[in-house]
Amino acid sequence: MADFVPDERSIRQRALEALVERLRTQRAHLPVGDPYGFAWDQVLWAPAGKWTFKKQRSIGVFDGHETKTNRLMVKQCVLRVALEVALVIQSGEGPSAEMNRVFGALQRRVSEDPSLGGLVIDLQEVGNDHKVSDDNQTHVRGVVHLDM
Repeated sequence: MADFVPDERSIRQRALEALVERLRTQRAHLPVGDPYGFAWDQVLWAPAGKWTFKKQRSIGVFDGHETKTNRLMVKQCVLRVALEVALVIQSGEGPSAEMNRVFGALQRRVSEDPSLGGLVIDLQEVGNDHKVSDDNQTHVRGVVHLDM
């Protein structure tokens, strides 16, 4: 009989890995009947750098500030996570419309299982923003902030 080997990764680590995997497994043709319409060309576990514009759709997932609150016999931890999006806008696409489409897909993908397989209590979007200054932009960035 094999010895039990505990998983030494923290819940925080496993939850972030699950979120990254959720984005990596998004497919353009799924779900059947209501597909996403695109898959991420690049999913990184880091802020999106300048080189992300080598791919049409890149996303960087990174954790930020964590707050801890003592409750009755438990400690409530809330981790802020940023999903940083970098897009290369194709001919005929509007930068703002494309970013809004991507934001909608992100919100939908995250809400499919807001507990990340039971690793966290909840995953909620707390805000988003994008940098679109005109309709002729070919490179745009945006961010969705989640509380985990």
